[in-house]
Amino acid sequence: MSERGGRGGVAADLDALDAVEPGPALVAALEELAPDTLCGEDLAAYVRACARVNNRGTARVLEGMHHLGRARAGRTERHAGLDEYSGDEVAVALGWSRTMAARKLDLAEDLAVRLPAVGEAMWAGWLDEPKATRFCEWTRDLCDDHARHVAQVLVPEAPGLPVAELIRRIEATAAALDPDWAARREARAVKNARVILTANPSGSATFAVCDVAAPRGLAMRDRCDAVAAAIRALGVRHPIGEVRAEVAARLLDGSLAGLDDHQVTLLLAAEYHAAGHPPPDRPDDGPDGPDGRGDGPGGPDDGPDGPEDGGRSVQPDPDPDGRGETGPAAGGEDATEGEPSGQGVLDLPDLPDPVGPGDPGDPGDPPVPGLPPLVPGPDPGPGRLRHGTNELRLRLSTALGLDELPATVPGYGTVLAHHARTLLTRSHPGEWRIVLTSNDGHLRHVLLARRRPHPPPPPHRTAGPRGDHPSPRGPARHTIVELQAPTTLLAALDPRSQPAWTALLHELQTRLADLAHPHHPEHPEPPGAPREGPADHRRRRPTAETDRWVRVRDRHCLIPVCRRSAHRAELDHTLDWAHHGPSTHTNLGVLDTHHHRAKHHADWRITQPLPGHFTIRTRAGQRLTTTPPKILEDLPEPRPAHRPRPLPDDGWRTTAGHDDPHDAHWRHQFLTRTGLSTPPSTARKPATAPAVHDPDDPPPF
Repeated sequence: MSERGGRGGVAADLDALDAVEPGPALVAALEELAPDTLCGEDLAAYVRACARVNNRGTARVLEGMHHLGRARAGRTERHAGLDEYSGDEVAVALGWSRTMAARKLDLAEDLAVRLPAVGEAMWAGWLDEPKATRFCEWTRDLCDDHARHVAQVLVPEAPGLPVAELIRRIEATAAALDPDWAARREARAVKNARVILTANPSGSATFAVCDVAAPRGLAMRDRCDAVAAAIRALGVRHPIGEVRAEVAARLLDGSLAGLDDHQVTLLLAAEYHAAGHPPPDRPDDGPDGPDGRGDGPGGPDDGPDGPEDGGRSVQPDPDPDGRGETGPAAGGEDATEGEPSGQGVLDLPDLPDPVGPGDPGDPGDPPVPGLPPLVPGPDPGPGRLRHGTNELRLRLSTALGLDELPATVPGYGTVLAHHARTLLTRSHPGEWRIVLTSNDGHLRHVLLARRRPHPPPPPHRTAGPRGDHPSPRGPARHTIVELQAPTTLLAALDPRSQPAWTALLHELQTRLADLAHPHHPEHPEPPGAPREGPADHRRRRPTAETDRWVRVRDRHCLIPVCRRSAHRAELDHTLDWAHHGPSTHTNLGVLDTHHHRAKHHADWRITQPLPGHFTIRTRAGQRLTTTPPKILEDLPEPRPAHRPRPLPDDGWRTTAGHDDPHDAHWRHQFLTRTGLSTPPSTARKPATAPAVHDPDDPPPF
């Protein structure tokens, strides 16, 4: 062990390890080191070097598999391509099943043929197998030239992106390349909409609604979130994930038939209070789960199956107390972790008898005495902060129909342009923020829209078969809409060319002209930064204008590997308010609960030398620097494919009884390779195609 602890040669300067090729020289340098002899800063370099060696090893194994699947006995010549027997060679060599061998061969062939840039990044050691797998999976339906373009654009950024954020970027880039085809692909997938009930090893069950259109899925989620948040506002301290699941189950099992959401909230809150609170040793998960990272593996950074699965989260956490985002006072330096809200157990009055299915009740019934009203009031004015439970980010040009660029719902992912416009119409009662940028996409102004392009659907209109017209009393009132546009584009628009938007566009152009003033290069702040006076330095909570500005500026938690949405995270005083730190945008930043705790309990140190520019030092001594992210992400211009592309095979024609949606892509690839993607009895084969044999038939076939 003493010999391994030496620091001679390359190992003497661990910072130089990042520049060493992940080959024999790097392996030899690592062999000279013992982790127990290294300090925190050196261990970070050591771990990065080990990861690069491991990634090169994985790329080498996949390359070997690709050759083994095409190899000939006693000869170095290879078969022209992989076939149904290639997986058997890998399975025999490694003791795997044919299915697992086929999955790895799919990845190996993609890296060698379809996505060479991804394979090269793995060979260089900077890209790991989980991220390489996501490149292959999420570009599976694209033609080869579009898939290569996506890889070329995103591979340089991929090593620093969480898996879920990488998937979102792949989706957005692919949809921007061919919006029409992406819409047709999504419409075809919706035809496979289904309900699945699966048993879990623990004895519980998972109920899922699969392949529904994005607006419908978001509407289902938002209703559960809104009711769950209202229940928590009545003093229920059960974990928010448990409350959401109970709301969803009760809305579907028929036990609440005929009740509106107000009555559902009162009934479930009364049941929770009657049953009592969780035992003291059961931690309340609050807005970020018991460990500050969301509701377990379904948090916004990890996806449904944990961080390695990379699936997207469709259940971002609502505010547990019904008061919206947690600001500095709620989750800041002076907040006490884990303390109850002080509401105690409410003595709920008797509830009205449930109404039958034919008597939906009077929506104008007065609230039950002693309880706060649960129906949202009128839209707050521009001086108040809207606490949303959902957020929609799209470009103004997309909202106007001038392009078909995808939008984003933080915590969910990418939504196609036509769905974004549906969600925009649905979000008419919410807070509309107009975020104006420079031509390179950086923040300049944040305005609140005082007008809307068109009125909401009439109150008597009910939801159609696709759920495009929700109830006006639904959670849409709590949506934050962010319309993004460069100032030059807004100034160039002709309001008369958009009749439904004329009033709003005219208002924005007038306000933009009033905001225009020279910007001095030596001044680090953008011209639209909030104006703050001495009173703002003394107050504990920032003003609504400052709160909006900081959340829009930072976009998400300022820790680079965390992508928790800013409007669901907390505002942190970089210099603690208790240490005379001002409540201004130059001293505020966005942190999720976990990283907020890391700052105060794990000796993380954060400084803000310039507004929106942060320097982070972790407990182990790693140093990170961040700059304000772009508001307008770089997306490619639409381009036709080199060859016409049919819609992809949906992969479900021979999968009766197999309802695992996560296995659909792999099953489709495996069955295609083995010639079994279509039942032999019904398959249409061209005259020149080789015969496809059914392996279940006895010889001679």
